[in-house]
Amino acid sequence: MPREPTGSVSSLGAERRRQASVSDAELLQRSLAAHGEILGAGLDLNSVVSVVTRRAQELTASSGAVVELIDGDELVYWAATGTVEPLLGLRVRADNSLSGLAARTGRVLRCDDSEADARVDRAACRKAGLRSMLVAPLPYGERVIGVLKVVSPWVRAYSENDVRTLELLNTLIGSAMAHAAQHEAATGGARPVKGGDALVRQVSRSRIQRTIETREFRMLYQPIVALKRGATVGYEALARFHATPPRPPDVWFAEADSVGLGSALELAAIECALQALPRLGAGQYLSLNASPATLLCAELASLCARAPGERVVLEITEHRPVEDYGALAPALARLRSSGVRLAIDDAGAGFASLRHILQLKPDFIKLDHSLTRGIDQAPDRASLVAALLNFSSGSGAALVAEGIETAEELATLQRLGVAFGQGFHLGRPGEFA
Repeated sequence: MPREPTGSVSSLGAERRRQASVSDAELLQRSLAAHGEILGAGLDLNSVVSVVTRRAQELTASSGAVVELIDGDELVYWAATGTVEPLLGLRVRADNSLSGLAARTGRVLRCDDSEADARVDRAACRKAGLRSMLVAPLPYGERVIGVLKVVSPWVRAYSENDVRTLELLNTLIGSAMAHAAQHEAATGGARPVKGGDALVRQVSRSRIQRTIETREFRMLYQPIVALKRGATVGYEALARFHATPPRPPDVWFAEADSVGLGSALELAAIECALQALPRLGAGQYLSLNASPATLLCAELASLCARAPGERVVLEITEHRPVEDYGALAPALARLRSSGVRLAIDDAGAGFASLRHILQLKPDFIKLDHSLTRGIDQAPDRASLVAALLNFSSGSGAALVAEGIETAEELATLQRLGVAFGQGFHLGRPGEFA
C-alpha cells in the first residue's frame, strides 16, 4: 500500500488539519472573489476553465485540481492544474468512481483516504498520486455536465470548510463553463484545451434537443411554378429558426448532424410542414427536405402515411452521402407505393447528385442555384442545363430550376424548355394564413 508522503508535503497537510474553522462570512468573501474572476473570464472557454481549476486549487490549498467532463459513460480529465496536469485526457468510468457518484447524486463528496474508500477508482487514484479528494458536481440547468475535483497526496486533507467552499462555487462554475461552451459551439471558434469538445457536444446536443422539443422554428413555403403557364404547382417547405444563437438553417441542421440528432430535427420540421398541406390549393404538392438517413426512418413513413401520398415530394440533397443504396431502395419503394414522389436536390453542385439520379430514378431533378444564377449570360451553364434536359426526358424526370431571381434568367430557362422553377423572382418563402 502506498505510504502517505513525508517531509514538507506531510507537514503542509498537518498544518492544514490544525487550521481553525473559517467563518461563513469569510467563506462567502472568498467565494465572491472567485466568482468575480470566473465571470471576468467571459466567453473564452480556455480562460474560464483555467480560472476554475487554479482558483479551486488555491481556495482549498490542494496539490491539484481537475475538471472532468461527462462523455457518455465516462468522465474525461479536461482541464487540470498542479499535480494532475500531466493526466489531461485520462478517462475514468462513471459507474466506478467518486466523480461518477458525485455527478449522479448532485452532491459534493469527500474521500479521506483513497486506499480505504470503496467508492473510488483506486487504480486511477494511484496513477494520479492522490490519497484524498473533494468532488463537486457541475450543474447547468437541470443537468450535470461534469465535476470539479481537488486532490491531495495526503490523507484527511479536507475539512467541512473545503466542502462548503466547493458548494458555494459549483453552480456558478457549471453555468460559466456551459455558457462559454455554448458560445464556442455557436461561433465555431478554436478548440478548447484537450477534451473540451465533450462539453461542446453536450451543450450542442442540449440546444438541439430543446429546439426540437419546443419547436423553436417555423416553416415557410416557397412556391414552385410551372414556367410555361405561370401556375403554382407546389411549395417547398423551408425551416427558419428563431432559437438562439441566430444562424442560417444549414448551420442548425449541420450541428444537429454532428451530435446525432440530424434526423430528429428533420422529422420535427417535416411534421410541422405537413400541417400546412390542407391549406394548399387543389392538386398542389408539398416538397419536404430529407437526408438519406431520415429516408430510412420508420417515423418518416408514418408521417407520410397521414397525408395523401401523391401530394408529397421528398427532396434528397447531394450534400448528405448515401452509404448504402441497396438499403435505401426498399424504404423508397414503400414510400413510393403510397404515391410519394422523389426529387434530387442541388443537382449540378457536385458529383453525388448525378449518382443519386442514376441510382434512385427520381421524379424531379432540382437544378442547383449555381447553374441557374446568371444563366442568361453564361452559355456554358445553358449548355449543361440543356444536356440535363435531354437526360431527364429519357428518364422521365422533370427539371425544377432553383434560385431564379431575374426576368432574364426566367426567360432563358423557358427558352431551354425547363418545366418548373422557384426563386425570389417567382415568389419568396412565406407562411400560409
